[in-house]
Amino acid sequence: MRKVIYSILLSISWVLSYAQNRGYEKSIEIKGAIGLDDRTDYAFGLSMVNGYRFNDYVYLGVGVGYEYLKGLYYHSYNSIGKYSASSYDSKSTQNIIQLYARAKVNFTNAKISPFASFDFGNSFNLDSTDEIKMANGLFFEPAVGCDFKINEKQTFYFALGYSQQHYEYEFTHATTYNPGHELEKTSAGSLNLHVGLKF
Repeated sequence: MRKVIYSILLSISWVLSYAQNRGYEKSIEIKGAIGLDDRTDYAFGLSMVNGYRFNDYVYLGVGVGYEYLKGLYYHSYNSIGKYSASSYDSKSTQNIIQLYARAKVNFTNAKISPFASFDFGNSFNLDSTDEIKMANGLFFEPAVGCDFKINEKQTFYFALGYSQQHYEYEFTHATTYNPGHELEKTSAGSLNLHVGLKF
């Protein structure tokens, strides 16, 4: 009977200590990105994430962010004659608002805790006034990083992620026999570095 009582008390204390790491969390972070293809050159931004930590290991949140992006707006390829060809790219800077959900899993509950996260959401291009939207629409980003606990309420963290963003640009392909103009819909990949503070 004594062992049963000790086991119950131990279980209750474990649950109580486990529950102390639950609750509302918010963080603010800055981001820098480098394009991995010919569509995005670079981007940087600022975002805030609010969410709920279920325990030491599982967190779900919702983020809103601003991103300044330079990328491909117009691409032309001209092939006139058998041996004559040329191409031209036009780049543009855009202001983007991103809304997304974040799932995060920590691998330990130590002061230094590696984690994996996944963002999924939508980008809204604030500058597009015509059908060419550039970075606009659905995106997702898996990432890995590490938390560095400063005190009970504050944690510094960084993460490195790979983002895939829906992307649109104008494409012109002119030949001697077939001049063409179309809206190219594709995706743009980038390598993103996040640095943030949870408080």
